[in-house]
Amino acid sequence: MSNLPNVPRPGEGSGRTEPGMTQMRVRLLAELAIALVERGQASRMVVETSGQTALMLRPVWGQSAVGVVIRARARWAYLWDGTHRHPADDMAAIRAAAAALAGR
Repeated sequence: MSNLPNVPRPGEGSGRTEPGMTQMRVRLLAELAIALVERGQASRMVVETSGQTALMLRPVWGQSAVGVVIRARARWAYLWDGTHRHPADDMAAIRAAAAALAGR
């Protein structure tokens, strides 16, 4: 029960994403994290109970800049800082995204 307006009770439209969507986002962010490690860059992944996921680069821990995975039509992409988009089509694209992010 919640005394706040528009806050769902547990199990009532809690805004959770589909498990398959969460699994794909976690997998793609984990692949990006590994590609970042290959470049000597640490990162931290967060997975919320709602299924939302995010990856933070070490220099921005404690700040609001994070990377997420989005689906645009039938393609997946990384979205960083809300403006920088990098495709996540295959491992070459993921490594290219890691190179771009590590060089920011």
